[in-house]
Amino acid sequence: MKKKKSSALQDAKRNLYLVMSESAITAGLMAMSVITPFFNSIGLNQSEISLSQMIFTVVVIILNVPTGYIADRISRKWANIIGDFAHGILLLSYAFTDNFLGVVICESLMGVASALSAGVDQSLLKHFSGKLAKATGEPESRVLKTKTARLECAKYICNLILLTLGGPVGAISLRLAIGLSGVTQFAGGIISIFIQDDSEKLVPTHKNPLKDMARIAKSAFRSNPLRWRIFAYAVGREMTHGIIWVATPLFMQVGVPLEFVSFAWAFNSLMAVFGAHLASKFSHRLSDYQIFVIPVALMTISMLVMGASLNIVTVWLYGLMGITQGWTAGTLSPMVQKYVKPSEQTSVLSLTKVVSDLLYIPAVWVIGVVADIQLNYSLFATIAIFLPLGLLIIKKLKQHV
Repeated sequence: MKKKKSSALQDAKRNLYLVMSESAITAGLMAMSVITPFFNSIGLNQSEISLSQMIFTVVVIILNVPTGYIADRISRKWANIIGDFAHGILLLSYAFTDNFLGVVICESLMGVASALSAGVDQSLLKHFSGKLAKATGEPESRVLKTKTARLECAKYICNLILLTLGGPVGAISLRLAIGLSGVTQFAGGIISIFIQDDSEKLVPTHKNPLKDMARIAKSAFRSNPLRWRIFAYAVGREMTHGIIWVATPLFMQVGVPLEFVSFAWAFNSLMAVFGAHLASKFSHRLSDYQIFVIPVALMTISMLVMGASLNIVTVWLYGLMGITQGWTAGTLSPMVQKYVKPSEQTSVLSLTKVVSDLLYIPAVWVIGVVADIQLNYSLFATIAIFLPLGLLIIKKLKQHV
């Protein structure tokens, strides 16, 4: 019995390590800090950049729930493998793109790859966290929160390294930085091959898969606690998302040279590591609404100050958005998952990302259009969109503990 327990513990630890390694190494994009200058170099303005991201998001929205359902029904592991390798191939292709049409094609296909792996990492993380908790006798919810927060730390550390490399490589060649970004995706796909996925598969209630997907969605939104936590995830994720497309122009406007912009992005990733570390230490002591108050407050403070007076000193308050990103990444998924059946984890997490993406589409468009009028006004646009939504979520989370 002791030997069997020891074997189960080792298997859980090994698979958790593989899942977390794959997720961390594929989370970053070397070219992120120079992607906006690349877009500009092939003739795109801020509105067209926002439009390309909207197209990507529409593809993800259409495919996210069906691919999540397929992963739950057939194999979460293989959904990840295919998604990672597809991403790698598409980033290599992106390096040869030279116009808006090429960007749209690449973004559309990357939407397919993203949909395949959406929610899979976190589903597997929950499964193996549950096995680890069973082997050690710890509460599963605490193990999941701790592992999620530690994973986010690892993601941002990997991202920090990639961003630090991205600026110098981008200064040599913007296209080279984009092409090399595919290397980590290929590595993630290889790591995924070695995961032993024995997670519970979804048994359909209806023969028609569309009816089964509709059943899962209806069930999720009929539950008050789950519904408002899905909305919390969406608002928390997107308050740091739409603004990233103007981050490089913001730093360049206050005098940071392009070759050093990647260090500014690296600083933001360092702050995200700090935010995720704080989540691993303190989130289990807080109620859900208290967890959500923190990102809303940090977003409002940073955007308000920078919008009112953007200069070489205040621009570093963008780091508060990094802390926000790390904190929300480490806390919001477990908040959703505790109300979801094991067999439906990927489906509901994919649905959660769809809600998030539906919010992102108008948000990134508004922020991009406002940035074309005046760059720092995009910060006020972020507050105008997310502060009212954040306050509503806080109110609802207090009601549905």
